[in-house]
Amino acid sequence: MTFSSTPFFIVSTVKIRYLCGSIMSFDKRTIFAPATLVGSSGLTVIRISGPDTFAIVEQIFSVKSENFSPADIKSFSSHSAHHGFIFDENNFVDEAVITIFKSPNSYTGEDSAEISSHGGSYIFRKISNLLSKLGVIYAEPGEFTKRAYLNGKMDLAQAEAVSDLIKAKTDHANKIALKQLTGEFSKKINELREDLINYCSLLELELDFSEEGIDLVSKEELLSKVDSLIQKFSSLTQSYESGKIIKNGVNLAVIGKPNVGKSSIFNYLLNENRAIVSEIPGTTRDYLQEPLIMGGIQFNLIDTAGIRHTIDTIESEGVRRSKMKIEESDIVMQVEDLTDLELGSEYINGISADKLLKVYNKLDLSKNGKLAGICVSAKTGDKMEELQQLIVKKAKSLIKYDDFSDVIITNERHRNCLLKSCEYLVNAREQIKRGGGNELISFEIRAAMEELSMIIGKTTNVDILNNIFTKFCIGK
Repeated sequence: MTFSSTPFFIVSTVKIRYLCGSIMSFDKRTIFAPATLVGSSGLTVIRISGPDTFAIVEQIFSVKSENFSPADIKSFSSHSAHHGFIFDENNFVDEAVITIFKSPNSYTGEDSAEISSHGGSYIFRKISNLLSKLGVIYAEPGEFTKRAYLNGKMDLAQAEAVSDLIKAKTDHANKIALKQLTGEFSKKINELREDLINYCSLLELELDFSEEGIDLVSKEELLSKVDSLIQKFSSLTQSYESGKIIKNGVNLAVIGKPNVGKSSIFNYLLNENRAIVSEIPGTTRDYLQEPLIMGGIQFNLIDTAGIRHTIDTIESEGVRRSKMKIEESDIVMQVEDLTDLELGSEYINGISADKLLKVYNKLDLSKNGKLAGICVSAKTGDKMEELQQLIVKKAKSLIKYDDFSDVIITNERHRNCLLKSCEYLVNAREQIKRGGGNELISFEIRAAMEELSMIIGKTTNVDILNNIFTKFCIGK
């Protein structure tokens, strides 16, 4: 078995033209990356994709362990797994299983293969160095899914759902990502887009028959249709408020003056001593943030610095950051000390009632339970389970979603496209009401259609694609 000093493949580039007129170069070189975490594990899976995949694999995959005896990879059927051995020239590297996926019936739409080797960093380095020596390049973050999109295996919204599915931490987040991945969201967008195309076509067709005075659609009917679309767009856009919470979690800030037990409650909810607890006021100088799953809901739990007037420069900065976190939070848990209610809470002015949850701590030291809020003891755990139930109930009131809900927006890019599309439709409605010409109305509807097309990738540009796929993990 011999190797050329230079890669045997020819670098090829495909140029894809989008509807918006821009041209993007699509690098078609063969790529590889680990599809599993590399380290102390039973297996490591290395994914390869590109036009030279099978030729590459034939140079390293042997049917015998005693000496290199290349397998006829191209004769293998698609979606089949084959046991064998990895060789670097005549040097045995590892026992492995190769899984073959032939174009176009693969994840990327290209010839692909997966090498399932034994786990461990050393074996992965040996195989990855061998692939690099043969001219296979290391994949960029999200490059496999990017190729799947560019090869027409999925639209852009579905591609983004792949990342959301991997990052989902709750059942709700998982179900929404699956709905988007299976095309339910894209179907909704395509239906709206088809409506816009139909109305735009009728308006532009009328222009061709303007001298005959033929009206293919009355202005009253068009106004009604545009109004209906605006309502649908608005409804989808409004769902983002619930969607972002499901996807990113409920921001729950624990606030209060120094030494009221904020960090004790924070630690109790996390079930670990994450924050330093001390009788000395002002121990917490900066906010701490930790993820927490409670009642099937993801929370971003934030322990803030005690809020008070101080001349200490570092503590003042901590107070400033605490106030910033309060503004960003979905729920603000204001903690007060049952043993010293004169501490006051003037700093909560401006926080809406539906956002505020008042909690009185140190119930073990005071039995004053007749207050407008829940009384707990973070030290003994008394009433803390009730507090957790109250937090979950308040979080659920923010999420207007269940398993039977229609499509819900979780992606800020999608929301922004819908908002812009809705703006153009509002402009079109005003043109209709003012008796504007078809060309003006058509211009606004076409602009709305273009914004909608950006969601599923019917029109897009290189910067948007790069921004989306660089947020993916390596190997996906």
